[in-house]
Amino acid sequence: MKIKIDKSSGVPLYLQIKEQVKNLVDEGILLPGERLIPERELADRLEVSRNTVSMAFKELEQEGMLLVEQGRGTFIADRQIQVREKKPAGRKEKALRLIDQVLDECLELGFSVKQFVAFATVRAREKEESLMKVRMLFIDCNQEQLHNFTRQFRENIRLNIVPILLKDFLAGGYRMENLLKQIDLVVTTTTHSSEVSEQIKKLGGKQEVVPVAAQPKTESLLRLNRFAGKAKIGLIALSPEFAQVVKRSLDKLGIYEIIMDFTTATDAEELEQFIEDHDLLLVYIKRYREIKAMAGEKEVIPYWHELDVGSTTLIQRAAERITAEKGRRGNK
Repeated sequence: MKIKIDKSSGVPLYLQIKEQVKNLVDEGILLPGERLIPERELADRLEVSRNTVSMAFKELEQEGMLLVEQGRGTFIADRQIQVREKKPAGRKEKALRLIDQVLDECLELGFSVKQFVAFATVRAREKEESLMKVRMLFIDCNQEQLHNFTRQFRENIRLNIVPILLKDFLAGGYRMENLLKQIDLVVTTTTHSSEVSEQIKKLGGKQEVVPVAAQPKTESLLRLNRFAGKAKIGLIALSPEFAQVVKRSLDKLGIYEIIMDFTTATDAEELEQFIEDHDLLLVYIKRYREIKAMAGEKEVIPYWHELDVGSTTLIQRAAERITAEKGRRGNK
């Protein structure tokens, strides 16, 4: 199995492994029923931790691409058979199955369903409270993603999140040094992980940096792709930095050339002229209602990025490690 990783790319290593395995399957190099080399062996070959390989394999298993057989190994799944028999369980189904197992055990111990709910509620509240004590600094280069990702983090991970623009963090100074002393965990996008790590060292910090990956909203891409080469498309954003992020994302998908130009204008007259000059408008989600009301019959497509599920899992695990370490220090 030929897999190569680039540790300097900023892309999480587990994602690189995951995507390359998917490509090998799609290209017919890895065939249904074929056994993969053990996680530890692959980790040694790539010079990464076994946990990195394990996370990649776990996500591929959840997506139905891999089949893990206890005592035998990990195999490429026959997805045609899976479709005929049964769809692989999603995250919600697996969680409900685990809850059912624990509930059954509690009932066997003589507890009632009401008592089980009370126990689970207390434990969940304790977990949430402990995670809220973890202060996470989130850094990005533009206000759009800073706002959007912070919202997604708060919906999925109950941490005490401090958002800050990359330019402010890189400016350094006493304020940043003082802020960093109060931070347990630093998160940024894969594009900026290297420069953020370097700045942390310059500021005297030792915090772990977790890089996160995100993808454009699929529905928006499908709508946008229908107009490739057929319409003059304009991008309306809040910042020039976000416009560049959008262009890079579309470039990777091979549809960069459809974005003719962009504006961050807020003046009504200037916006009306921009709208008039374009056939279709790609708009950051926070400005969608504003632009939709001005655009009349013209097509307006909302645009934003969604965080990769594996990225939020990495943050969750890092926060749990920090919480456990704080607990050990508190018990000494």
